[in-house]
Amino acid sequence: MPHQLPADYYLDNFRQLLDFVAERYWPLLNAREQGFHRRLTGMPREAQMLYVRLLSRRGEYFLQRKLTYPEIGNVPAAADILACNQLLERNPKLGLEQACALLTKADICHRLELSPSPGRGVLLQGLDSDPRGHPTIISRLLSGEVVYRVLDSDLFTTFKLCFFGNLRQDLTDFVLRDLGLFRYENYPLEQRQLLFYQRAQIDQHLQYYRSVEQLDAVLQSDTATILTLWQELPPMQADDPVLNRRLQRLGNTLARQLERLGAAQQALDIYRQLQQPPARERCARILAARGDLAGSLQLCKAMIAAPANEAERHFAAEFGYRQARKKGIDWPSPQRYQPPLQRLELKAAGIRVELASAHHLAADGDCHYVENSLLNGMLGLLIWDIVFAPVRGAFFNPFQAAPSDFYDPGFISRRGQLLQRRLSETTNPGAMAKIVLARFESKYGISNPLVNWSGLSETLLRQALERIPLDHWQVMLRRLLSDLKQHRSGMPDLVHFPSEGGYEWIEVKGPGDRLQKNQRRWLAFFATQSIPHRVLHVDWLAA
Repeated sequence: MPHQLPADYYLDNFRQLLDFVAERYWPLLNAREQGFHRRLTGMPREAQMLYVRLLSRRGEYFLQRKLTYPEIGNVPAAADILACNQLLERNPKLGLEQACALLTKADICHRLELSPSPGRGVLLQGLDSDPRGHPTIISRLLSGEVVYRVLDSDLFTTFKLCFFGNLRQDLTDFVLRDLGLFRYENYPLEQRQLLFYQRAQIDQHLQYYRSVEQLDAVLQSDTATILTLWQELPPMQADDPVLNRRLQRLGNTLARQLERLGAAQQALDIYRQLQQPPARERCARILAARGDLAGSLQLCKAMIAAPANEAERHFAAEFGYRQARKKGIDWPSPQRYQPPLQRLELKAAGIRVELASAHHLAADGDCHYVENSLLNGMLGLLIWDIVFAPVRGAFFNPFQAAPSDFYDPGFISRRGQLLQRRLSETTNPGAMAKIVLARFESKYGISNPLVNWSGLSETLLRQALERIPLDHWQVMLRRLLSDLKQHRSGMPDLVHFPSEGGYEWIEVKGPGDRLQKNQRRWLAFFATQSIPHRVLHVDWLAA
């Protein structure tokens, strides 16, 4: 049952965030941010509570009469304290649109003695061109009202960034934890576990997020606007892999939209500055489309020789072959694996095709719909302590389901010895089962980037550990570890344990569905390791 939160829970959470950042990052905070912390923490509790309430609401302007908080009591008195501390402005100068946003359509019509219009948009258009002028209209709209404007919300943004390491998360994470809806591993947060070590880093991340706020509008705009946003981004820094990952991802997004707009050269210029897939793939495609076959094939060869990941190597082999064949150029033919295929007709039962197939196969033994949860979950349980090992910079706030470098290639290298030791320690089924089952019991419900608790059960784990040979586990888990970002998806839908013994991975495809690239790669890997598998193509019987 969820926990009951005290009435002032939000202030405690806010102060925890603020004080956490002040304790760790004080030398990196500028004078305004330090003053923000001093002013807030030095005020009476009710004034702090009102500030947090206003900060959590949409917008920056509020009508006093609409602010009712029983736990605060005297809102005007708390507002006076905020105003004295330059954290709130009373009756700021508003534009017509801002004034109207504070009132309902009915209020606007009543105060201006207007007949109701067909819609709010039509009403505002009429007011905008009203000959009485905006100041007169605003005065009538806000007559007798007290308006508050919350100040310095941008400073709290810096504190959020320093606390979470991103601006996707906010104080809601505290609430979800306190309600018991999310649980996080209890990893150590030492003073040295910091994401930022220089003020310039903080400013660059803030600059990145300001650009992200514009992204949706920019992507709907023209080539020049996209290029302007790209040029305004902070430079990539070798010593800040978190920012680099974000910039690389954003760069790929901007370049792809430039392609769609027909600005191939500008897209190519951006892709060439990136290392994160699919930048080189897109470059190869653009070069081929522009007739530069030699440049495209040269890039494909570079990807095959030193691929960023398995998907890039497969692309280069297949795309290079297709392009070379058009010109009669010698190029090795890629081997596309064709997995064993079985066709099956089932009665439509109003459930997903994977579940219908699992029910059918359960007539002979046990069959579980696992998709990506079994292999990922087994690895997550097996290396739980290594995922949450106190690697420098990996954990810097208490709301991380994963270390900050989890999808970075350096995740494995930084924990290489620990991972090798764990895999060598589990060279017999009993040792692996002991670790996995103990972790399932002791960590159940705690967030882990590899563990989907709803897709796992102790029964499934025990059966899988008993029926799947240890050498199969070893090679599957090693492949998963070799590229967590790419390989944690595309696994077969079902695992079947026939009555006569053994096991089999089964990928289910319904009418009109076909294998995706990452699914093909997993099935091809199974073939190289003699791991039993097949594809089940299901057609629905006519009613």
